[in-house]
Amino acid sequence: MKILACILAALVLPELAGAQTGPPNVRGPECVAVASAFGPELAAIETMMVPDAAKFETTRINGVEFKITQVGGRRFVFFLTGMSLVNAAMNTQLALDRFNVSALFFTGSAGGIDPDLHPGDVVVPARWHYHSEAVYVNEATPGQFALPGFFKQKYLNYGMIFPEEVTVKRDGMDKWQQVSEFKADEKLLAAAQRATGAMPPFKVGERACKIVYGGDGVSGSVFCDNADYRGWVFRVWKAQCIDMESAAIAQVCWQNKTPCLIVRGLSDLAGGQAGANEIDQYLKAAAENSARVLVRILQNLDAPAPAAVSPPTR
Repeated sequence: MKILACILAALVLPELAGAQTGPPNVRGPECVAVASAFGPELAAIETMMVPDAAKFETTRINGVEFKITQVGGRRFVFFLTGMSLVNAAMNTQLALDRFNVSALFFTGSAGGIDPDLHPGDVVVPARWHYHSEAVYVNEATPGQFALPGFFKQKYLNYGMIFPEEVTVKRDGMDKWQQVSEFKADEKLLAAAQRATGAMPPFKVGERACKIVYGGDGVSGSVFCDNADYRGWVFRVWKAQCIDMESAAIAQVCWQNKTPCLIVRGLSDLAGGQAGANEIDQYLKAAAENSARVLVRILQNLDAPAPAAVSPPTR
């Protein structure tokens, strides 16, 4: 029997080893990663940013296409994460594993949560939260909920939905701990504000669009088109936008200690509109406005920060 087992192992193990061998590691020189959730969003920034004469080197890893090129002396890799949290996390990690990414930028559309914002406006949040990381509970009596013993409520609930913080751990942490947010890179955020300070205005119809920096965004595997839920999200997080990818991307970049910045154009009001959802009407403008802002940021990444001004002496 032992001889037979050894023979079978000799036959099977090489086959299994071969089956588990993935694509070659293509890390190569340092590059900046630019990602979107779906095709029209990525096409918008490629069209604006990459000259017609530029050549892409394309490689596929686990079915995901990565397009590498040089623009303005810098190496870029463009890719689609796919829509929703799991795809976004999985394919962002794939990019960071296989390429020598110095910073990751994401561009695309989102739903507007802040009542002061409108379709076509662009937001660049400083912090990202999960709105659907939560505990769902039964009512013990009308309006009173039976919370499990382990759960300590920190945020206003939405009926049976009680928001929960995500539990994380990375190098340098001794134990798993809960965190409420994942931050954009402060230097990239400051550079973005400088880059777009004198940017020519753009419009949707006759309305001039805003670019808003800082503040908060939320993500979850939910397409939100409900005015009441939208209002609750704004009350809890004072969020400017809601989407299905950004918090996962920000978390993966935090985990890998990779600088990241996410730019979102508002395609709809997440249920705050008077009638039917307006995403079909404004999606193209949202994707293009987001791409326009990110292109401006990327073209000015190397611009120096203004010198600090010393306070006057007496």
